[in-house]
Amino acid sequence: MFDIGWSEMAVIALIALIVIGPKDLPKTMKTVAHWMRKARSLTREFQSGIDEMVREAELDDAKKALEATRGGNLQRTLSNALDPEDEVGGEVRAVEKEARSEGSASSSEGEQAGESNAEKAAAKMPSANVAPPHSLTPPGESSPADTAEGSGEPAPASGDEGSKKTA
Repeated sequence: MFDIGWSEMAVIALIALIVIGPKDLPKTMKTVAHWMRKARSLTREFQSGIDEMVREAELDDAKKALEATRGGNLQRTLSNALDPEDEVGGEVRAVEKEARSEGSASSSEGEQAGESNAEKAAAKMPSANVAPPHSLTPPGESSPADTAEGSGEPAPASGDEGSKKTA
């Protein structure tokens, strides 16, 4: 702790024995140990007090930051933190402006043609491949499309001789 070696400790013990005397040396050592414990506890208490003050200061800073966001516009605060020079925001506004100008031009064309936006979107969408009705029925059952004109019998295939029946 104080960088004292064994030789220095022996010298100090010898001087203490001569100055204090062998009779009072144990009481003196006990008193010195008591004061050392007291000094250590005071330094621990002081250190914990300083640590608590630091924690409170950090909490106060966090509380002030929270109150600043609560009182202000959160979206503006976040946008300033994420994009302080407003580069992304400017690009977004330019794209929105362009989309509005294209949207107003296409809506006037749509009104002239009498089509709605939904009809335009449906025209641009690719058609879905839907399974034919006969593929959706279970194998033992027959659907009306599979029977020949409501007779209840299965319709002949296009290559069968039964397709040449006369009416």
